[in-house]
Amino acid sequence: MQLPPTDEAGRFLPTLRAASIFSRYFAKAADLTVAAALIVVLTLTVLPFHWASVVGTTWFMLMDWAGSPGKWLLRIRAVTLEGVPLGPIASLKRNLVLGLPTLSHAFLVGGYVGLQGDDRKWDAGILACVGLIVLLGEFIGMVMQPESRRWGDTFARSRVIDR
Repeated sequence: MQLPPTDEAGRFLPTLRAASIFSRYFAKAADLTVAAALIVVLTLTVLPFHWASVVGTTWFMLMDWAGSPGKWLLRIRAVTLEGVPLGPIASLKRNLVLGLPTLSHAFLVGGYVGLQGDDRKWDAGILACVGLIVLLGEFIGMVMQPESRRWGDTFARSRVIDR
């Protein structure tokens, strides 16, 4: 039988068990649902769609620092490789891969890129395809990497563990 790891004083160190792919998937689905609901509510009440998208996407990109409802529900959390809770910069790095296509799409649809008519629709379609490719790559990365780390985890030097 193997004993858990200890520090120099002989105290047991907490073991950080990687969260399952399924709990991570459902947590992300819940977080995306909350972000989409936030965008819809802001659009219907106070902000134009593109600014509501910026607010919702910014919250989505910082939620590992501010608090993720999906991770809370599924009792998982994102931490650094050393087990420390993520700060705002690490959270931004971790979710940048997923958030960037959404922000770009919001500005294309909102007309802030200078594209007109069919050009805007064409570029929005390209961004949607890029977003789907990124999501597929993130999922394949989770399946193939140790501890189910995705590209954003590698970039931010983070991992998701059970609470």
